[in-house]
Order: sequence, then structure tokens, then C-alpha cells
Amino acid sequence: STSYTLDFVARKFLNVGFDSEDKFKIVIHIITPSRYVSIYEGFLRRIFSLMGNILSFILDVPQKYRKQIFLEDEFIAASNMVYRGENVLVIESKKKEGCRVLLDRKNLMKLQYIEEIIFETIARKSTIIRPVVLKQFEIIGNYIDRELTNVLSPPKTIEEMIIFIKNLRADQIIKNIDLNFVSQLKMFAAPKLAEQRLRWSREMSPELFVDPISPLSPPIIPKKYSSPSHQYNDDNNA
Repeated sequence: STSYTLDFVARKFLNVGFDSEDKFKIVIHIITPSRYVSIYEGFLRRIFSLMGNILSFILDVPQKYRKQIFLEDEFIAASNMVYRGENVLVIESKKKEGCRVLLDRKNLMKLQYIEEIIFETIARKSTIIRPVVLKQFEIIGNYIDRELTNVLSPPKTIEEMIIFIKNLRADQIIKNIDLNFVSQLKMFAAPKLAEQRLRWSREMSPELFVDPISPLSPPIIPKKYSSPSHQYNDDNNA
């Protein structure tokens, strides 16, 4: 991922990376010391298109009960509030409780200053980096599948599979290439890899995931055999 500083003292950053849970699409995080919010490229572009109006509102005299919603969709909302006697922009998730950030005038001006850099980064990651990441994600998955066939007791839970994946040696998966994201994928996409590989393992060898003693199984009743008659060879009876 690529990170840009909005306010070093206040520890506010904008991060551009990939979402392993959504086919490695670009995701943008605005991060503060206590909270964060995830937004997509289209919403960020809409914020920039309204930046003049937003800044005018933010620079106006603070009025505690005057709320303005600048942007809103089913996932995210951008509005204003008064915080410590100053107008600030609030960007918050409508899907995740507590995911919101406050951006003041200084933060917004810094955001506006690096606008072109942000979208250059997004374009480069989308067109150049993402296809490589997707390909290497597939290569790692195939490597895991091969390794699982050599294990006597393969992982049976997500947690076990994640540990198995993280213990793989990255230098054995992909070698001698400049853009190598194997270590990062092992670290940050391990849950997704584990989920896919566990599903594959269940499809290929379902018997490995069946509880041998199921509480719903009928009781096993041993068969009764008649005791064999004891036969003796009496060597004395000729």
C-alpha cells in the first residue's frame, strides 16, 4: 500500500491499497489515531469535485446546529459538524458503526494539494500492480494445493490453514522476479487464501473433514458370535 500524510502531528494519513476480500480492488483508507474509514475511488473523486463548496462551508463561522450533508450513498456519507469550535468535514461509514474521521481545513487543503498524486497512484496500482497481484495470488494458491497433498494431516480449520500458509517459505513459491508480492500476500491475504484452499480441500477430499464419530450416527452394535468349541488334540489317544 501507499500512504500519504495529511497531518503528521495529529497522525492523519491517507492510504491507497488493495482489498483482498473484494478481488483486490483499490481501497482508500483515511486513518486517524483512533478511527478510520474506507472509501472507494468514485466517492473520493466526488469529494474533490465539491471541494470548493466544502472548504467555503468549513471556513464559515461555526454554527453548532447547522448540519450540511455534502455527499451520501448507501455506503458512505460526508457531512459537517462543529468540533472544538471549528467546522470539520465528517466522512463516515453507513455500514460499520464507529468508522468515521474528522478532517479540518488544514487536512482538506493538504488533501487538495496531493489530489493528482493520489489518482496517479490509484491508476498505477489498478493497471500495473493489480494484475500482478492477482496472478501471484493464483500461483500461491496452486502452490498451497500441491503442498497440502504432501501433508499427512492437512489443516481442517481457517486458523490452522492460516498458520500453514504463513509457515510456507516465500522464496520457494516464486523466484527471481522484480515485482514479488508473495510475502505481503502471505501476511495480509492469508485469511482469503485459507478460505479458498480449505474449500478446495473439502471438495477434493471430503472424507478428511467428516467427524468419524458423529452424534447423529447410529450406534455401532457389535455382532454376537457363538463361542467356538475348544478342540484339543489329545496326543495320548491314538
